[in-house]
Amino acid sequence: MKLIFYYILSLAISLVVGFIIKLPLKVDTNSFKGNLFFPTVFVTLGLIAVVDLLFSLNVVFSTIVGILSPFFSKYVDVIFPGVSYGN
Repeated sequence: MKLIFYYILSLAISLVVGFIIKLPLKVDTNSFKGNLFFPTVFVTLGLIAVVDLLFSLNVVFSTIVGILSPFFSKYVDVIFPGVSYGN
């Protein structure tokens, strides 16, 4: 039961932080830009699963992952610059 609480807590924090840093709400199917719902939710859940596997999951780790994952979603184009085709 505590594990589900930590997942929900981290997900809620990541959505709030993503809304504060102004991630777009609208899904643009013609671009790979991140928005509030598509990569942020899955990045948060994936990072929480990795933290739970490597460490013991608690409120501190859930909060840290919830804060860091929207920033990763916002700057994913800078971290992983795509391929330029002939430019």
